[in-house]
Amino acid sequence: MTSEPQEPPGREEFVELAHFEVDERSVRLLEYDYCREHDVVVLGRAAAADGPVTVGMLDPGRRKLVAEIAKALGRPVKAVRLNAWEVRRALDQGYRVVTAETEGTRLLLRAVRDFSFDREGEVPGLLDEILGRAVELGASDVHIEVYEADVDVRFRVDGLLRQVATPLSRDNVQAVLTRLKVLADLDIAERRKAQDGRVKGLFRGAGKEREIDFRLSVVPGPFGEDAVLRLLDSTTPILGLERLGLGNETLAAFERLITNPEGLVLVTGPTGSGKTTTLYAAIARVNTPENKILTAEDPIEYHFPKTNQKQVSAQMGFADYARAFMRQNPDIILIGEIRDEDTASAALRAAQTGHLVLATLHTNDAVRTVSRLRTLGVDPGMVAGCLLGAVSQRLLRRLCPHCRREALPAPADAARLRLPGDAPFFRAEGCEACQGRGYKGRVGVYELFVMDGELADLIADGAPVHRLRTAAVEKGMKTLLEDALDKARAGVTSIEEVLRSVPYRIIHG
Repeated sequence: MTSEPQEPPGREEFVELAHFEVDERSVRLLEYDYCREHDVVVLGRAAAADGPVTVGMLDPGRRKLVAEIAKALGRPVKAVRLNAWEVRRALDQGYRVVTAETEGTRLLLRAVRDFSFDREGEVPGLLDEILGRAVELGASDVHIEVYEADVDVRFRVDGLLRQVATPLSRDNVQAVLTRLKVLADLDIAERRKAQDGRVKGLFRGAGKEREIDFRLSVVPGPFGEDAVLRLLDSTTPILGLERLGLGNETLAAFERLITNPEGLVLVTGPTGSGKTTTLYAAIARVNTPENKILTAEDPIEYHFPKTNQKQVSAQMGFADYARAFMRQNPDIILIGEIRDEDTASAALRAAQTGHLVLATLHTNDAVRTVSRLRTLGVDPGMVAGCLLGAVSQRLLRRLCPHCRREALPAPADAARLRLPGDAPFFRAEGCEACQGRGYKGRVGVYELFVMDGELADLIADGAPVHRLRTAAVEKGMKTLLEDALDKARAGVTSIEEVLRSVPYRIIHG
């Protein structure tokens, strides 16, 4: 028995499955059983193109197998090396095979325009319709609120809550909540304590499928239980740094911060201000084969290829992971949130010992990050020595480009923002494209505080926040309000959005 001729070992490097499109028609150019037997899979849009076909396999050096595949396809084959897990994942995806990984999908959702008010089909169809409609509208959260006489359902879209008329009522809401608890593996008999869980869903719309995770929070109240579901769409592509809305100078400065070999970079702002999106864009920028990246998140909203992402749990919190990561020889550490003294201390120690640490923190503005770290028990000298910079951000609704019109601000708004009364801004009237709301999508506004020697000395000396802010502005820092007003002047957003989203203290600072 002669062995199959092979190329000398070590000539082919591994590629990443994420670099290729998995096209159903192309994968099916080879029989499923044959692909499983030989651990091969067709990659890219081979069925819709001519020329060589890219085939992933464990060992591209198997010349006899490559020739056999080329003969079966009737085209030349370009063999690339994948590992066994990647080959089988692509194969199962192309053939729509249900595996242990997809068996956890519990809800099958579809695009819904009008709710069915047929009372005979309330549960589970009603829940599926509500969540399907939320996904279709691009909602970030679904609120189910139980009152004495009725039940409200509200979707948070572009940062604002919108009430939705549904067949949900006092008569059927408990059945819907019970189904949610079953799907999330919660205790259906427990109605006196808050419970948290996750529900998996598969949304089908526009000829495509995508997996949606729902983070569920159930809280008891005087008239029953309220539920809030946060929608986490892992198929949403990560925005590049250049698409976040950072100005050119701010973008260049932020890129310099996140490509440092060591130090601490913080992203700050309230819940729902886009901090995770900014951190993920930063990770995408520095995610190279030369960097080992470790993350501690709650929850993991997007899975990066070849990145060691960890889900925070009751057994392992942010501080526990931050300490454990130090023994894993990382280059970059991401901590989803610094919320206590232990986590702050662990993050600063990691930044002190030759690692780049990215993290979020809840503060009103970038400069106030310094005082927040002080209240968490961090020594000012350590802050001065480790902090590279902090970015504060908010999300403002975008004006609809189809119906926005130039308009002067209201006199009261102009006075509040100290604007000249004849300064041109924009207002949207509402049209079919934005469903009459005048806004469509959101844009970030930012304030970037970058450390230098003079600012570090002020921090080490315990200088108050207002003195730090004055010094940073004198050095050219663009404030959150200035960035928001610039975007309002450009017609990206409105004066009303600036007043709604930028904190009072910053406006009247």
